[in-house]
Amino acid sequence: MKWENNGELAQRDLSELVRRLLDVESTNHSDELSRLGTKCNDQD
Repeated sequence: MKWENNGELAQRDLSELVRRLLDVESTNHSDELSRLGTKCNDQD
């Protein structure tokens, strides 16, 4: 994973992390992960 100068995870790595977490996390966390995934895709 690569971190940007502003302290955030690089967009590509963040998108991949969210995608992988959605595959393994319970449905309780899926709404928040989907929100993060939307944030990732909006910035692409």
